[in-house]
Amino acid sequence: MKKLILISVLSLSLIRCADTTVFDQNKVRSEIPLKETQTILHTLASDDMKGRDSNSGGFFKAADFVTNYFKKNGIAPFYPEFKDSLITQDVLSYNIVGQIGGFDAKRKTILIGAHLDHVGIKQTEGDSIFNGANDNAAGSTAVMQIARFLAKHEWKQNIIVALFTDEEKGLKGAYHLAERMKKEGVNLSYMVNFEMIGTPLTTGENQVYLTGYKDSSMADEMNKISTNFIQFLPQAKELNLFKRSDNYAFFEAFGIPAQTLSSFDFKNFDFYHKAGDEAEKLNLENMNQIIGTSSFTIAKLLQNQTKIVQFQNQ
Repeated sequence: MKKLILISVLSLSLIRCADTTVFDQNKVRSEIPLKETQTILHTLASDDMKGRDSNSGGFFKAADFVTNYFKKNGIAPFYPEFKDSLITQDVLSYNIVGQIGGFDAKRKTILIGAHLDHVGIKQTEGDSIFNGANDNAAGSTAVMQIARFLAKHEWKQNIIVALFTDEEKGLKGAYHLAERMKKEGVNLSYMVNFEMIGTPLTTGENQVYLTGYKDSSMADEMNKISTNFIQFLPQAKELNLFKRSDNYAFFEAFGIPAQTLSSFDFKNFDFYHKAGDEAEKLNLENMNQIIGTSSFTIAKLLQNQTKIVQFQNQ
């Protein structure tokens, strides 16, 4: 009996070691079905979500949808009920924070995130619901599907996935979570953020740019895995986009590589913060490719235990 127990323990230990799967890019991309991308995006960007603002109440309906998706696909809560709560403008809201596999405080931690909120309902002529399909139902869709894919495998790092609230009110949700994780001693190595990936980058299909491109080794390491996937966008530096999305809160708190992937280059989408930001206007095939390539790229970074190096402070 003791031998059987010992064998079982050893077997369990082997199962929990980092996954030795040989990841193939085409196979990984096939695990991100276009139909699911469409379903998630259209759900998050529907009128029922009332623009996903906490004041309108739509954010909480969207959060329930995300939480149920996480539960269904084996993503565990990092905090009770997935909630990291905060108050913004007298309204109680929360980030949705999950984890893939177990959490060991001694291990390095990787964070994958996107903001779930949008600007809600505004009194304008015609459509008053700002659905925020590209901003940022698209990025939220990516995080959800990447989390589902990664949850099928075992990793040597802690992986946290977060959908942030109140980005549109000054990155409030991201700052709250970053400060909390810092106080709790989470050993965060790097953070990958997704923002507005619903239209093809002007340089070509299945490409994104990285904010803070030259300030860490993240772009180079990702392009070693997926050639030409990460592009340099001069406007990103000129407009200081590095400081304008949720990644910046984690850079400030931890001083680590924390950067945003996006395909919105100010030439390929005319509906930024407009009521016309609807799911029907997005290129779902290209978005699905970006999510698939991101899944493969992140999986290889994790499997290879690639170290992302910060070159300089912003």
